[in-house]
Amino acid sequence: MREKNKGTVFPSLFSAYFLVLVFLGFGCGGVEPTVRESIAPEKKTAPSGPLPSQALKRTHSPDPTPPERKSSNPTETALTQETEPSPPSQAETLSATGESAYRQEDYKFAEKNFREALSLEPKLLHALTGLGWTLYDSDRPDEAFFFFRRANAHYPESGSARRGLAYLLYRYGRMKEAKALLGSLNKTRWPELTNIENELKARAIKGLPAPRLPTEKSDEKSEEAPSARAPSEPQELSPEPKSQQKAEQDTAPEKELHTDTAKRMPPDPTPGTLKPPPAPVTPAPPPISKPSLEGMVSIPGGRFMMGVEFSNPNRFRRRWRRRRVTLRASGGRLVEVTSFRLDKFEVTNALYEDFVLATSGPEPPFWRKVHFTGPHLPVVGITWDEARAYCAWAGKRLPTEAEWEYAAQGAGKGRRYPWGNAQRDRNAVFGLSPDAGGPKAVGRRPEGASVHGVEDMAGNVWEWVEDEFRTKPEDAQPIRRNGRELRTLKGGSWVNGWWALTSSHRTGDFPDRRLPAYGFRCAADAPE
Repeated sequence: MREKNKGTVFPSLFSAYFLVLVFLGFGCGGVEPTVRESIAPEKKTAPSGPLPSQALKRTHSPDPTPPERKSSNPTETALTQETEPSPPSQAETLSATGESAYRQEDYKFAEKNFREALSLEPKLLHALTGLGWTLYDSDRPDEAFFFFRRANAHYPESGSARRGLAYLLYRYGRMKEAKALLGSLNKTRWPELTNIENELKARAIKGLPAPRLPTEKSDEKSEEAPSARAPSEPQELSPEPKSQQKAEQDTAPEKELHTDTAKRMPPDPTPGTLKPPPAPVTPAPPPISKPSLEGMVSIPGGRFMMGVEFSNPNRFRRRWRRRRVTLRASGGRLVEVTSFRLDKFEVTNALYEDFVLATSGPEPPFWRKVHFTGPHLPVVGITWDEARAYCAWAGKRLPTEAEWEYAAQGAGKGRRYPWGNAQRDRNAVFGLSPDAGGPKAVGRRPEGASVHGVEDMAGNVWEWVEDEFRTKPEDAQPIRRNGRELRTLKGGSWVNGWWALTSSHRTGDFPDRRLPAYGFRCAADAPE
């Protein structure tokens, strides 16, 4: 028996040694979520915990264009992703944690992590802008101003830093500087400005003065000098004239003062001559103007592979061991799209309010909810028919599914997301709690823009398109439920995960369904 036992020890040791070699050779990693089609996206979107932190680049550089597909077979092609970033530093990990807390509106925890990240790397762009927006949304704009100013000074190419600084300069009355950063102070293009004006009007009603440009005590002493003060800040005169004026008043003859007072007092009115005060004049509301077509983004036509699904054949390798990632693009069909124009942002509450006033239409059902009100937020709870009616009123139309996906992919560049192929938490509004979350202001994610500058195409709100919903876009028959045809939505929303944010992902719903994750944007034909 002892001899048999000795003989069985060596095979077991060899098997264990072989398994260790296999594990070290192949590594381990997470499984990439697959693209799924969903009829009811709202049931799949509540994340059970915090989303995994993604690697963060310290500077924003243009996403490299993927190489052209070598195979002419539309069913399966290979697409190479941009270089995988190096492992995140401790500061970047803290900043990613702060970003996750900011998305969940846990501003205290977000501020704590952003500040700790900046203590390690004071010039980390992600933490500078993250802390700036955290303070901005926490009603602490004076503190947010300095972080946006620093971020813009170190990274003038960052759209997030530039916009945050411009909004605050507009709040402090620095119109020329704000316009230089934004390019235009058109409130239709930048609805955040309407939100700022509403705040300033509320301050005026309460008798509060207009906010003044703050000075940072921790900066150099030159900022505290009188020459560095804001022009709007009143500068006190020297005390000599005031004391001299007071002395002259004290030495003036008492008789002369009484004479001046008597001259200034009006005569007592006789009984019966009093007139009632005039009635207050209510200013007429400003005229309602339709949105202009000039602010739309022009997208040149072309051909692209529509309905492509992406997979990662190397997803079981260690994430930080690989240098480049190859995404396999499968399926899809070749589609040609003519030139058209697309709204840069999703339609906001401010724009939709003009439509409601002009047409005496019904208000959206979520306008009274705290997470869905405000002129700078995308309008939600809009049905497919109401979205079409708004676009027609504005002289536009809903985009087709092919146009929407063509713009999101980069006009034939085959991008997995509008900004590129890598998952970047800062580039989209997603993964929020359905009970406590909501969409964010349009234009808060400039780094997530498409090739042509269209923003918020991934996340924030699902967007209605013109087409009927089919299992595949090329199918002849649309999907019906209870004898009714479904309509297509694209882009994912604030309550979805990464699986819904790809350019090719789609879902469908009844055209009269109202959900707080449904919105839209308009398209128009290219000018002749």
